[in-house]
Amino acid sequence: MKNNHTLETIVKKSDITLQAKDGFPLATTLFLPTAETFTDAIVIGSALGVPRYIYFKLARFFAEQGFAVLTFDYRGVHQSQDESVSGSEIKMAHWGSLDLDAALGWVSREWEPQKLYYLGHSCGSQILGLSPKAHTIDKAIFIAGPSGYWKLWEFPYRWGVWLIWHGLPLLTPWFDEFPARALGISSVNIPSGVARQWARWGKSPNYLWDHLSDEDATRYQQLTFPLLSLGFADDHYFGPPGAVKKLLQYYPSVHSELQLVQPQEYGQSSIGHFGFLKQNFSNNLWPRLLKWFQN
Repeated sequence: MKNNHTLETIVKKSDITLQAKDGFPLATTLFLPTAETFTDAIVIGSALGVPRYIYFKLARFFAEQGFAVLTFDYRGVHQSQDESVSGSEIKMAHWGSLDLDAALGWVSREWEPQKLYYLGHSCGSQILGLSPKAHTIDKAIFIAGPSGYWKLWEFPYRWGVWLIWHGLPLLTPWFDEFPARALGISSVNIPSGVARQWARWGKSPNYLWDHLSDEDATRYQQLTFPLLSLGFADDHYFGPPGAVKKLLQYYPSVHSELQLVQPQEYGQSSIGHFGFLKQNFSNNLWPRLLKWFQN
């Protein structure tokens, strides 16, 4: 591991706009190490409705260690907007098949890294196989990435998830931008089409995999990269351990390793779904992720 220096002296941060295959503009932020020529790159796939800036500290950390890092907003989230496209037209599947695909393609084309790594948080773990370019990934880390079927949650949390899956379809017709933030299920509002499809998946025993085309199903089955899946024992609301374990069944050919983190391992009373992104994990949990990519 390289020594840490002042962030401004070793990391160059820049904003660009990517174009998805269908022309949708995707707000993107790049983190590049300036002290040396990089050879490897990381794409970060966000959780549902989580703006890319939430991952900036983690992205800077990886750039400090010599990686080029790309973060982006899914369509309809935060700064990735197109006023000509209604929120009801945007689907969660587009985030994988078009948006993540554009990010992976841009990195391969513009940076030409020796190794391309992927870090997917929550739904970023679920939608990876929807990208036709998922096969270009050399290694991946999934963090708190569950299958979303409501019965995978323990009592009493499963009833809250059941209520969300059955309540969203009743509310989405009234909104173009679904008020997910006000309901406490996302940090920003999300397109109503995303919320509607998400609820449909969540009521199916095999989640999104009950709704795949044959082509997409085959792609998930054919992915073979090494994968570390990290779950948190106290993530009761968004990524319970049982649901995190279940997700791996839908990546049947990857070389997967599942690790369940107890908050006490890091002197914390809780980590939950988003706690790993806090700066105080930069000296313990983040190096654990770094070591796995490097080895």
